[in-house]
Amino acid sequence: MTAERGAGAGPAQQVFGPQAGVYAQSPVHMDDPSLDAMRDMAAEGRSGGYGWALDLGTGAGFTAFAMAGFSQRVLAMDPTPGMLAQTRRIALERDLVNVTPTRNVAEALPVASGSVELVTSRMAAHHFPGFEAMLDEVARVLKPSGVFLMADSIAPADDAVAAWMNDIELRRDFSHIQDRQERHIEALVEERGLKVARKAYTRIGLRFNDWAARTATSAEETEALRQDFLAAPGPVRDAFQIAPEDGDIAFSWPCLILGMVKG
Repeated sequence: MTAERGAGAGPAQQVFGPQAGVYAQSPVHMDDPSLDAMRDMAAEGRSGGYGWALDLGTGAGFTAFAMAGFSQRVLAMDPTPGMLAQTRRIALERDLVNVTPTRNVAEALPVASGSVELVTSRMAAHHFPGFEAMLDEVARVLKPSGVFLMADSIAPADDAVAAWMNDIELRRDFSHIQDRQERHIEALVEERGLKVARKAYTRIGLRFNDWAARTATSAEETEALRQDFLAAPGPVRDAFQIAPEDGDIAFSWPCLILGMVKG
């Protein structure tokens, strides 16, 4: 179940490979309210725990580590070798012998149909080039009544504000694909027979200086982004809680956590 499939080089590997060590120490990725919500949903979804689990776009592995306590075996999947090296290192440090890093993309899973009980993805779906293909794969590999937990930043319902968010994100990180609106996400998952059983919301609290540095954004682009934050129109400032603070800018992205069950 760990053979590589569809793991060729791409924008995500180019962005995250050199910065893997940074992400391995990022507080917002290590643990935050979205991961707390996923732990709660995993516990509620199956009191007896899970057999095989997959974590898609695992990054440095923190969601896979959280699911290791609920699952017999977790495959921590990511296309970026540098990220998987961090996952392997931290799993060894934590003595998590049931977490196996494996290089794969979420749109082509090397897993038999109807073979896993839990799939998770946290703060990664907006990087997946084929979001719908990923959902197809999740629906395929889950057993009947299997659980899919997904947390990701989402775009507000206002189309103009959503466009501002996605423009900012893409300029900071060229591996960004799309922060999607909640209604769009739910329609797509329901089309694939994944019933939304649980839902939670939180905010991803960020500071501009750290956020820009984490993807090694150029000095020129960083300054342009800073000015766009400072000059943001009222609806954008309100939606993202933008507030200048002593040479930095505090802001937050809205985050949706869905707990889904395969019908």
